[in-house]
Amino acid sequence: MSAPTEVLHRFAPPWIEVGRLYRRICFLRSEGLSAEARILQETEFVEAAARAKGLFSSGPEADSLLGELMAEEEERVAEAVAFAEVLVPILARRLPVPPPAKAAPAAAPAPRARARGGPAETPTIADFIDDMLAQDGLAPR
Repeated sequence: MSAPTEVLHRFAPPWIEVGRLYRRICFLRSEGLSAEARILQETEFVEAAARAKGLFSSGPEADSLLGELMAEEEERVAEAVAFAEVLVPILARRLPVPPPAKAAPAAAPAPRARARGGPAETPTIADFIDDMLAQDGLAPR
């Protein structure tokens, strides 16, 4: 196949889809998500590759282009990952650190004293409800 013909096929939408899917497969593998990569490769990628290969009259030419495209995408992803590993820490150091959010202090209800003047006891749910009603001015009389 002539170089111009190969270039025309390579930029046809089916081949662009094949490259996009294979790039995704490579990224999944680089992240250790081999099962997801395998599923994608065995489903969507196989279908897209078959559509792309259908543009060729010769099977060997299509297989050759597919092999080249896969090798290029593997290299492209490896370079992108390496670049990100270097660039992300540099960018993270340059980003301003936002000030910590000021949390409102939680007002814990004071333990209630026993009616008979005994030691403080742990409040119950009913005590919390009574406190809420009292704050709203709806305390029982």
